[in-house]
Amino acid sequence: MIYKYIALLILLFQSCALLGQPLPQIRQESNKHTLLVDGKPFIILGAQLWNSSAWPIITDRFWDQARELGCNTIEAPVYWQNIEPEPGTYNFTELENLILEARKRHLRLVLLWFGSYKNGRSQYAPPWVLENPEKYPRMHNKGGQEIYVLSAVSKNNLNADKRAFIEVMKFIRKIDEKHQTVIMMQVENEPGSMWTDRDYSETANELFKREVPAELTQKLQQRNGTWEDVFGINAPETFNAHYIARYIDEIAQAGKEIYNLPMYANVWIRENAFERPGEYPSGGPTSNMIEMWKASAPHLDLLALDIYKGNPDIFKALCSIYHRPDNPLFIPEMGNGDNFARFQFYALGNHDAIGVAPYGLDPFHVDPHDKRDRENLDQRFQAIAGNFHLLKKAIIPLAKLQGSGLLKAAGEEEGMTEQLLHFDQYDVLFNFGFPTYKDRSKRTGRVMIAQTGDDEFILLGFDAKFTFRPAYSSGYETAEFILVEQGHFEEEEWIRERIWNGDALYHSTLPPDGALLKIKLRKVKSLNNFKEKANFDKN
Repeated sequence: MIYKYIALLILLFQSCALLGQPLPQIRQESNKHTLLVDGKPFIILGAQLWNSSAWPIITDRFWDQARELGCNTIEAPVYWQNIEPEPGTYNFTELENLILEARKRHLRLVLLWFGSYKNGRSQYAPPWVLENPEKYPRMHNKGGQEIYVLSAVSKNNLNADKRAFIEVMKFIRKIDEKHQTVIMMQVENEPGSMWTDRDYSETANELFKREVPAELTQKLQQRNGTWEDVFGINAPETFNAHYIARYIDEIAQAGKEIYNLPMYANVWIRENAFERPGEYPSGGPTSNMIEMWKASAPHLDLLALDIYKGNPDIFKALCSIYHRPDNPLFIPEMGNGDNFARFQFYALGNHDAIGVAPYGLDPFHVDPHDKRDRENLDQRFQAIAGNFHLLKKAIIPLAKLQGSGLLKAAGEEEGMTEQLLHFDQYDVLFNFGFPTYKDRSKRTGRVMIAQTGDDEFILLGFDAKFTFRPAYSSGYETAEFILVEQGHFEEEEWIRERIWNGDALYHSTLPPDGALLKIKLRKVKSLNNFKEKANFDKN
């Protein structure tokens, strides 16, 4: 009998320990969003695999590359066609390998469900779905031609996808709930329809003729009427967005009921050349359809921004659009190189992003156009690798500072050799163009700075000279460095590695390989102040 009690106590202890481990979540306080992992603030420093690379033959050779990059999270696709090769028959061999190998290396995972939709197409659905359009119908274009996109108004399509996603979530919960290697799920990938602005199948046409659901018009604060009455020329894309968003939301809701991880949908942006639906995936969570998606997909935690545009103005504008009180900014796909290394700082420092990730890091993918050196980390990723190795030294403090107005970022853009940032009691000038011997076409200067006390800052970045002065209205003229330490944080505890003094402070320049500094200042009144000088002369 005593052994039964002991066994019961052990089981109870294990259950309590498991219950005490909160699942990853996105917590909202006022307008600030924080991703919590293991109950602590977390910023995703991610690397996304190429679309067709989530196989052990490739990932087994990828882990060293991930270590060189310094990422803390891998974003990897999960293919419906591989998960459910036959109806009701499930294969989790590759998924299990991915989770266990990532866990072994203390990496987190964001899994990307490539189900009904991937880049406005349906090529990752299983053959038994794609070969049977009578049961699993496709969208039709305006000419009535069947296209390579599953119809979002089909219950058969929805139920098949949802059933497979539920099994995926059951499997993840079974092997990972205790470890929480998987921290987030992307439901589908860049959904929408290429080649048509909406589904013109018979079923869709009948729905399009009807009035917009009253619940939807109420949420959008629109008058009642048909889709064309309410939305005019944008009716086809809006109709598509509603039904695709509902489709994905129902899949996400079902998955959350099994294992409640944060879930999101990502977007193929419309800000490319001509902005015409069908030339980008029509009905996806594009900048003009965010309100529709928010109304139609309430179970998604966020709409994520995929962006490869190298123009800093476009990047910043899109960050502003997707960084909303009801939508934390997450960039699960972005380009690489020096410009995107700067953009990561803008996203994290100025737009409170919960994560950033370059796309296509793995060196052994199947794209025949990949010309990268298979032996060394590609030069294009070196700046981002520098970011990640430096940012990892301050994850929790940075996450806590986001949303406070005390964290800011600046970078070296074309024609911008300096940038001035304003804080409550200080102005900080950053001069770029360092080191002076570097290739001037390479703009590598980037910084993040946060005020942590009346006269205290943390500063991290690369290739930038920094100068502090008291704010003009403060009555002080100059700022003295009292103590400047280089180091890192272990969670929230500051660990000093060295003190900057002498020439280091004289030049006040962040090095090419980056540095994280803790700075204490003192404001000094100057005799250049006319009133003070007059009093001094009088005495």
